[in-house]
This record gives sequence, C-alpha cells and structure tokens, in this order.
Amino acid sequence: MNTRLAASLVFGAWLILTVPAANSATPAPPTPFAGLVDVYLDGFGRFHPSIAAGNGLHAHDGELEDFSAPSVAAEIKWLHAIRGRLDSISEQSLSADERVDRRILLGVVDGWLLDLETVENWSRNPMIYVAAISDGLHNLATMDAAPAVTRMRQAISKMHAIPRLLESARRNIQSPPRVFVETAIGMLSGVEELLSRDLQLAFSGEGDAALRQQLAAAAGEAARNIVEYRRELETRGLAAATGEFAIGTAAVEARYRAEELIDLPADRLLAIGERELARNQAEFTRTAARIDATRTPMQVWGELVRHHPARGELVAAAAAQVDELFAFVAEKNLLVMPTSEHIVVAPAPAYDIGMASMHSSPPLEARPVQSYYYITDADPAWPLERQNAWLESFNFATLADITAHEVVPGHYVHSVFMRRTPGKVRRIWIGLNPFPQPSSGQDGWAHYAEQLVSDEGFHAEDPGYRLAQIAEALNRICRLIAGLKLHSGAWSVAQAADFFEREAHLSSAHAAREAVRGTYDPTYGGYFLGKLAALKLRRDYAVARGASFTLREFHEQVMSNGIAPWWVHRQLLLPGDRGAVLE
Repeated sequence: MNTRLAASLVFGAWLILTVPAANSATPAPPTPFAGLVDVYLDGFGRFHPSIAAGNGLHAHDGELEDFSAPSVAAEIKWLHAIRGRLDSISEQSLSADERVDRRILLGVVDGWLLDLETVENWSRNPMIYVAAISDGLHNLATMDAAPAVTRMRQAISKMHAIPRLLESARRNIQSPPRVFVETAIGMLSGVEELLSRDLQLAFSGEGDAALRQQLAAAAGEAARNIVEYRRELETRGLAAATGEFAIGTAAVEARYRAEELIDLPADRLLAIGERELARNQAEFTRTAARIDATRTPMQVWGELVRHHPARGELVAAAAAQVDELFAFVAEKNLLVMPTSEHIVVAPAPAYDIGMASMHSSPPLEARPVQSYYYITDADPAWPLERQNAWLESFNFATLADITAHEVVPGHYVHSVFMRRTPGKVRRIWIGLNPFPQPSSGQDGWAHYAEQLVSDEGFHAEDPGYRLAQIAEALNRICRLIAGLKLHSGAWSVAQAADFFEREAHLSSAHAAREAVRGTYDPTYGGYFLGKLAALKLRRDYAVARGASFTLREFHEQVMSNGIAPWWVHRQLLLPGDRGAVLE
C-alpha cells in the first residue's frame, strides 16, 4: 500500500479542551535514584536509539542500532552493572514512587538479560534489524522533536549506518525460524518504500537544495542495500530458515515475571484464559440472540462484519469515531482531558505491519509532538474478495472498539495523562526486546478501555457494538492461550491460526496474522491479563474508597500513574496492598 506522509494530514480529529495553568514551582533537585534512572536511559538510548527516540529520548537520534556481537556483549555487561547498582539501593532511602520504579526497572533489566543471554533474538530474528531502521527513520520523518534540517541530517547519518547493521544481521543470524524470515521480507518491502518515497515527501521543501540532495542520495543507497538484503532473505535466508520459534515455557513464564510482575506458572495462566474464554463465549451467544434469535451466533456475526466502510473511506470513518468517543467519555464523566491538542488520523505506513496503531507524542518529549492514529486500508491492488475480507475486520462496530483501544480512552489519552507521572520510569514504553512488545499496563489499559465504553453504554441501542467488543475480548484471550501453546511447542502456527478462527471468530487471513504474531510476541497475552487486573483493582479500590469512589477519579489516578504492571498500580492506589493481581 502506498503511503504518502505529506498527504497524511487530510483527516484529523480535533480536541478543544481546557489547558491548566503551567506549574511555576521550582523543580526539586534530582535524587540519587533519579540520577541512576537517567544513567540507564542514556545507556539504553546508546544501545537502542530508535526505540529511545520513540520514547522522547533524543540524545542518540543520529545513530543506528549496533547489533554486532561485541556490542551485544557490551550491552549484557552494562545491564549486569545496572542491576548491581539497583540491588545496592536501600528501599528505605526511596520515596513510594521510587520504590515501585526501582521494582519496575529491575524487571525491565531482567527481561532484557533474558532476551540477550537466553533467548538471543539478536541471533535468530531479522525483524529486529528491520524495525531498527523503519522505526528510527519514521520517528525522524514524523515527529518534530527537532527542526526539520536537524532531523534530515540525523536521517542521513542513520542511513549511512545501514550497511553495518545489515552486515551484523548476516553474521549473527544463521538458522532463523522461517516465519521470522517471511515476516521480515514483508517488512523490508515497506522500508524500501519509506526510503524511496516517503522520506522525501516528509521533508519536501525543507532545508536547502544541497541537503535535500544528500538526503535523496543517502536514501537511494540505503534502498539498494535493503533490496539486496531482502533478496538474500528470499533465497539463502529462507533456505537456511530451519530454526524453531518456540522459546520454551520457562522463558515465557520468566518474561511475564519480569515484564508484568506476574509470577504465576503457565498452567495457572492457561486455566485463567480457558475460564474467561468459556465465559465470554457464553456472553457472545447471548448477545447474538438479542440481535436475532432465529439465527446462529456465527450467522449473526457474519452479517454484522459485512457492514463496514468502503475502501478509501476507512480513515474518514475512524476520524468520525474518534470525535464520537471523545464526546461520549465527556458526557459520561469518565475522565477530563488535561490538555488541548489534536491527533491526526492517517493511512498507515507500508512498513507498519499492524492493522491500526496509535503513535502518541511520547510523554518524555520536552514539548508534545504530533500524534498519529494510523489505519491500514485495503490495498486497491488486491482482488475484491481479499479487500472485502480485510475491511470486514473494520466493520463499524469493531472499528469503534479499535478506536477506543488506540485513542480514547485508550493509548492516546493514557499518554497525555502520563505527562503528569512522577519520574521517568513509568513515562516510557520500552518493550523487553528490540522489537517492542506490549505490556499489561499499556495494552491492558487500552483493552480495559474497550470494555469500559461498552459497559457505560456506547451505542447501547445496537447490541452489535457489544458483540464486537466481546469478539475483541475473545481475540485477546486467545492470544494468551496461543502464546503459551506456541512457545511450549504444543502447537504449530497452523494450529494456532485454526484456534483463532474457531474461538475468536476471525477470518482466516486475520487468524493467520494473529498466529504469526504469537511466534515473535510470546507474551501478547498481556492485553487480556492487564484488563483482568484492571477490573479487579477497580473493584478493590471501589471498596476501599466507599461512597467517595468515582470512575473518573479511578481512571485519572491510574493513567497519571503511568505505564506500570498492575502490581505497581495496586501499591500506589492501595498502599501496603497484599491482594492478588489476578484471580
């Protein structure tokens, strides 16, 4: 799909809201722990500049990741040193916010060490190399954290380093899983378009002629390197793709323990998933009967998904739903936005492998940059049948659910409230390997947001909207189960795809994408686990607050506490809490 960044401002959802007065108080001097956080974030930025930039950390924007074996070894040594410094800190010397931040950071470090030392994704997944290029250049093209001329020079510097990065990929990756190679090939085609078209469009008219010529020359050379590497993957890469994608049950449990602070064995997580799958399947059946009791639930669902925007009208439909949802949360007093700004709803870049995604201004930016809600429309080059199948995933009811997740009251709104979050640890969304992953605190909140608006009566007159919300919930529950089954070795990708199609009622193409994602995203069950933990905390907090409890206060407290595992949210809202995160 062609993506024209210069034309992406056609559709927008505008928010005109009250801006609070700036806090003129003199900031307190940094504590020793805050200084260590800064040391960590700068070191992380040196090793992963593209991910760091996405978090508003721009000290290394002109650099590209170095995944050479010596650099990986250096990062492992550095992470062990950081962990030693965190271990040496006395909790009694820390504030309540710093104590939970230290616990989060220990988990983040443990997750990275698991990835680098045990799973070794740098030696088996070409996608992380492609993502470093696409994410880094995309951030420079679309996020005006610096003047355009500065970002053009940084992009040129990054592109000059692409041959070194690809050489590391060739040296490091010997027998990758076939599914990783196939996915990376598709991503590389998108990066080629980013280099050959979108980068020039993004900086059209910026700088002088000489600088634009340098940018075009660097992009042209980088595109040639990308095409060469893609062709290598299509031939030698696929031929050598004999590795297993499964990382093993112990590693998945360790990731949940580090990333989510959820210390439950896989069989317990699986039992929770199977229990909730049965409960939601029963609700799906009851809701379908409200629409038409004379037909089967799947016949009702099949009719509902065919009611979708036409190709070419999808972005405009999403923009309209953004406006509608903002009006709804205001009417229901679910939250009050603390800022006045707008988001842009735009066609997704070709290298964005998701269907819909929110690219919010990072909370650590010195000043907010433009936020984008990207939607992937059907490709006009596809056969009509494939176009319709794709658009069925964006039927009007499901599109509302997706928009609640990505924009309001989900990711975008969360990111705005995170500008209030104390410190820096809970104002970043750094995933636990170089291909950033979701978390229960980030995506769990957004999944909670989907159910919230449905529970509060969004389009309550049309049970099709509730049916779509339940279908999305089924998908997220299936992700937990599929991630555990795929990485234990119990299931193949084909078995996982069949499971999504049968239990989450997805089209075969959508089910296949979900199954493939599970191969490189083993903890994508975090969406579902996070929503479950949020609902449990809300119940417990309501009991603790009694008559003074309001949804608005709960939501604003949670979002202002930032991205954090739900154990942390419990400690902050219920000090001294010893209750279970999940039940």
